[in-house]
Amino acid sequence: MQRRFITKSVLLGAFFALMMTLPIGQAFAQGSTTSALSGTVVDEKGEGLPGATVIAIHEPTGSRYGASTRGDGRYNIVNMRVGGPYKVTVSFVGYKESVQSGISLTLASELRQNFKLELNQAQLEEVKVVASRSSVINSGRTGAATTVSNSSITTLPTLNRSLGDFARLDPRANGLNFAGRNALYNNVTVDGAFFNNAFALSPTIGGQAGASPISVDAIDQFQVLIAPYDVRQGMATGANINVVTKSGTNNWTGSGYYFGTNEGLVGNKIGDVTNQYGKFQRGQFGARVGGAIIKNKLFIFGSYEQEAQTDPGSNYVAKRTGTEPNASLATAADLDRLKDFLKTKYNYDPGAYENWDRENYSQKANIRLDWNISDKHKFNLKYNYLRSYADVPPSSSGSLSGGRNPSATVLPFQGSLYRINNNLDSYIAELNSTFSSSVANNLTVGYTQMRDFRQSPVNNTPFPTVDIGNNNNNSLTAFGFEPFSANNLLDSDIFQASDNLTIYAGKHVFTLGAAYETNAFRNGFAPNYYGGYQFKSIDDFITSATTGVSNALRYTQQWSNYAEFPFAEMKGYTASLYAQDEFTAAKGLKLTFGLRADGTGFPVDDAPKYNNAYVPSLTFRNNTVLRTNQLPDFTTLWSPRFGFNWDVKDDKTTQVRGGLGIFSGRVPYVWLSNQLSNNGVLFGSETLTNPTNRPFNADVNAYRPALSSNIIPTSYNLAVTDPNFKFSQVFRANLAVDKSLGNGWLVSLEGIYTKDINAVYLENVNLPDSKVKAVGADNRVIYYTLGTNGLPSNTKNNQIYGGTRGLNAPTTGNTGLNPNISDAIVIKNTQLGYSYALTATVSKAFDNGLFASLSYTNSDSRSVNDGGSIAQSQWRDRFVSGDPNENVASYSSYMQAHRINAYGSYKLNYLNEKAATTFGFTYSVAPAGRYSYTYSGDMNGDGQTTNDLMYIPRGEGEILLKDLAISYNVSQTFTYTAAQQWADLDKFISQDPYLNSRRGQYAERNGAELPWSANFDFKVIQDFYIKVGGKKNTLQFTLDVFNLGNYISPQWGLGQSAIRASLLNYTGNDATTGKPSFTFPYRYTGNPSTSVPLTDSFQRSFGLGSRWQAQFGVRYIFN
Repeated sequence: MQRRFITKSVLLGAFFALMMTLPIGQAFAQGSTTSALSGTVVDEKGEGLPGATVIAIHEPTGSRYGASTRGDGRYNIVNMRVGGPYKVTVSFVGYKESVQSGISLTLASELRQNFKLELNQAQLEEVKVVASRSSVINSGRTGAATTVSNSSITTLPTLNRSLGDFARLDPRANGLNFAGRNALYNNVTVDGAFFNNAFALSPTIGGQAGASPISVDAIDQFQVLIAPYDVRQGMATGANINVVTKSGTNNWTGSGYYFGTNEGLVGNKIGDVTNQYGKFQRGQFGARVGGAIIKNKLFIFGSYEQEAQTDPGSNYVAKRTGTEPNASLATAADLDRLKDFLKTKYNYDPGAYENWDRENYSQKANIRLDWNISDKHKFNLKYNYLRSYADVPPSSSGSLSGGRNPSATVLPFQGSLYRINNNLDSYIAELNSTFSSSVANNLTVGYTQMRDFRQSPVNNTPFPTVDIGNNNNNSLTAFGFEPFSANNLLDSDIFQASDNLTIYAGKHVFTLGAAYETNAFRNGFAPNYYGGYQFKSIDDFITSATTGVSNALRYTQQWSNYAEFPFAEMKGYTASLYAQDEFTAAKGLKLTFGLRADGTGFPVDDAPKYNNAYVPSLTFRNNTVLRTNQLPDFTTLWSPRFGFNWDVKDDKTTQVRGGLGIFSGRVPYVWLSNQLSNNGVLFGSETLTNPTNRPFNADVNAYRPALSSNIIPTSYNLAVTDPNFKFSQVFRANLAVDKSLGNGWLVSLEGIYTKDINAVYLENVNLPDSKVKAVGADNRVIYYTLGTNGLPSNTKNNQIYGGTRGLNAPTTGNTGLNPNISDAIVIKNTQLGYSYALTATVSKAFDNGLFASLSYTNSDSRSVNDGGSIAQSQWRDRFVSGDPNENVASYSSYMQAHRINAYGSYKLNYLNEKAATTFGFTYSVAPAGRYSYTYSGDMNGDGQTTNDLMYIPRGEGEILLKDLAISYNVSQTFTYTAAQQWADLDKFISQDPYLNSRRGQYAERNGAELPWSANFDFKVIQDFYIKVGGKKNTLQFTLDVFNLGNYISPQWGLGQSAIRASLLNYTGNDATTGKPSFTFPYRYTGNPSTSVPLTDSFQRSFGLGSRWQAQFGVRYIFN
């Protein structure tokens, strides 16, 4: 494997060295950073003028771009700065110069500007162009895309000041998920370089800490491309999001600002209910400045921003008098006694248990240098910096019942949280060159370093996780190190380079390019590495710690089998080649033909720690053989593409555009890296119930076994990638018509279709191929053994290799060849997913400064797997009604069947241009999400308790309900009979349109839809213009209001959630009939007169989404 990687690396290196002798460099950066200008120069008779000179000057910086027309009068200028204004001058001997000014260019778009020259007899006149700003009708547009200008970024409402606030302007957006696709499949570029969280524990850099990686004050334009048929756009099967940052100009400009909000600027009326939101505070301040170091030659731009937010860690307090309205069950006396004991005996401070805050913090900076080396060569260098952290509630995985988060029954200590840190340093260099009127080149090189790690916000001293119950198995409090945070870090190092060579030849524009990206990761993840204890009570814990008695309910620990903590190290690279021909086939008709090849490899470290030598000897389901030290071989994905743009009348009034092609992209590297850490070799573990030899010990190393040179893995889980696995790939096609109706009106109709070629699909090959089926109307495959009566029992059989339940379980304990494997997940490919979106948009630009856009999108999206953080959770959390390994598609979690989206702005100047007021708004209405109706409990016996889709009975005879005893007044009970439960269940199904429509069928994964939710967000900007040193400066005040409808009326802007998606509780297989039995729970429990059955599917949400929020800001702008 290692030799094969070296050979391929040498060949790739030789290829890229050869490409450098053209002027094509190593390539990777797939995001566009520039704009282009093209057109024809003709004489009075309409005949092309060869050799005419076209000069475009970017007036803010004096940057000059030029070209000469070819034999047919055509010209092309590429690699131009986005924005403007530009002044374009065309000259030819014997003809009068033609000058057009006020031209503005859009990111990744080509503006077609034609010129007609007259004989040199009349006086030169300059034409002011005002219709060149459309990002819709332009010859470079083929696929579905949305461009967000600096004007939109400035004038539209934003509460978080992040890309997500503006990406929602795309009518197909659902957060950062576009057209029903998971955001993890997006490709984000900043100034042409990848800006992704490639490991993908979050869709965006800084996402785990809730931080935006770049200040919106540093963004000039950005673009969402869903179907870019330009082969230079790659590595995405979701959307390409291209961001271009601001640069300095000849005039020094800058701005300083502050934005802030707190709980007083959040609504507390939700319908008829008054509910005060907890105390919090968020403040954001920053500044930007840019100008010329050398006029027309060297420019600098910089920005800095810092944000801090505090939220209440808990709205609950300890019980003192018993009359506190928000008291938890734990008493202050007990928690104080416990804290004092920990501090006295172990010098360990667990933190506060009430009245403490969670913190979020980020600081980000951006510096950019632009150097006009000459009219032909322009260079820029960018640096991006991010430091951020957030306090995150602890995971409740493996806890006592009730979890580890504050509630009416649980009051944990602050030290049980973890603090996630997301840090970034990114360096990007770009060189744009025009060698002649027929040859241009763009070279981008970048390096990104990300350092993510966890720590405790209170006490970083290694200490076991301790869960303490309320004299039972229900949680009362928790303290110690968060169970998943010890040595939890992720170092990511990404190198990238890209080069695009453009050649102009008559009606053809040829592009040749290459791209190269390497990713190197170092990841640590070892749950319960510091050990975890569960005690029945505080007294039991103190007794164990004081006397050494072993009275814990449970003890669990994972340990390293090596002297040093075994961080998993993974590398991957992608090498890309592509070629394209943009052919002007006829007047107003441009055809684009392209081919892209993306080759991906994963060099494997041959270190013994990655090789479980026993696994290849094991035989899993379908005779599958696994190897933990084998990743997929080098594979090449081919992506042919075709796009077209037809200006029907060649007058920018009617445009037909579209295309079809194949798109390739990466999958989250975390899914592949699971193979390195989940192999049974790196770590050992134990989980003991009621242990007799594990008294509490604060020393996290107390019960680690001695290191052994002979590692025999006997208990573990596996996550292995199929050797034939390929990166994601989709087929995508779209067709659109854009029509200018005059007077600023524009109408667009667009359809887009996507079909998976290589999507991700997971199997647990340690799950037996069961032939047992449930008895009754719900007769799915189940993983229970048959009893002596031939009917399903309550004994599970869901492991081929297990402890006591596995088919191959040994009688005398597990060994290397008879291990206890909890699951063995294999990552494979599937072709079953698809999506489509149909969008209609109408927009209007008014002469008085008003702009508005309205869109409607109808869409559908189906997937086999919606993604997740790790392989195990993706398999575990997929809702199923048959074999959990079945390759079957259903509704995507990211699907929005309908969405109405509108936005607009209006600016009013007054007081003799001494003041102005700008109004901006966004409006969206769509179903609030999708969910699945399931059973609670392990109905199919696969070991998972939340993944079984519900069968919807047609009548009482299709379900076995059991009487349910409901306790009240501590020792009293009443019986909710099976007949009563059926009557209430039948009414519930009848009132729910989705359930009622599927009687006699299984519920579908994500088949149910939440009610529509509407949000109207509003922004007011008040500017006061001040003359300083002869220049106009601005004092600006802003007010952003999200969900303004809720401010106007508490009945508006409300979100709803499902009251209970797990509708029925599975109670086991009936001993007599073998049928699965269930109970239908009450919504509230209490005495018989106050208990209320479930009657409605939905309930109001009391979160921020159902409340109005406001944010005030102040800014000073100098010019």
